[in-house]
Amino acid sequence: MAKKRSQRSKRVKGKVGQGDLLQQIEAYGVEKGLELVYLFGKLFKDEEIPLSFLIQPGNIKIPRETAIFNMSSATDCVSLEKGLCKACVWNEDLQKLKTVCYALKAEREYRPAVLPYRRRQEKFWLDVTAESFVIQFLIINARKRVKFDKIRFNESGDFHDQEGVDKAEKIAKLLVNFGIKVYCYTSRDDLDYTRVKNLVINASGFSAPGLKNEFTMILKDDPWPKGYAKCPEDCTVCDRCSILGKKSFVYKH
Repeated sequence: MAKKRSQRSKRVKGKVGQGDLLQQIEAYGVEKGLELVYLFGKLFKDEEIPLSFLIQPGNIKIPRETAIFNMSSATDCVSLEKGLCKACVWNEDLQKLKTVCYALKAEREYRPAVLPYRRRQEKFWLDVTAESFVIQFLIINARKRVKFDKIRFNESGDFHDQEGVDKAEKIAKLLVNFGIKVYCYTSRDDLDYTRVKNLVINASGFSAPGLKNEFTMILKDDPWPKGYAKCPEDCTVCDRCSILGKKSFVYKH
């Protein structure tokens, strides 16, 4: 009997691949479709869901209901390389701008496993399609006891190029049907955001057509910018950055 069940499972797995799951959801509706995702998702080994090794449930400041995924490390951040990073302050002693990026600090000083982990995330991101990312995420979420309701892209790093913006927008467009918000921050003021409708992008210290959210750093002696609210620096008590149309500031430190 056990052998027959095993053979039947193999036949089902052979018929239903990851690529079929979005079609199943569309055909059966969200609620029934997610039941199918869970059912068929159990047939896949963890090695067949590489995103499961590359997604983090929150951190000390972000609730565990928020999944964190980085498109790259801070060390390899394209915005830093291009001189677009806004997390910089003037250093009088060195007479030059100095980065105050907390993500970079984590990679350099006290957590040796962080940089290799984020580089594995980057490799995955550059290779994965939007559809495959969504399917893997839904399978992971279906298995979880405490479900994700948000994805935050880029605790470190930034968009590599326009293709990255378009991919993240497609992911957000697909996941909004399942009640999952997708948000991120960017310093890439050289890209086109006019086609972004579902992804909530917080522009770091700049404004651009298509972007509704801004996040900026100011000096402690500066007046509060008009129309902005102060970031409490604790996402467990605030979700402004995942809500379209919000403008926030934080003091440089």
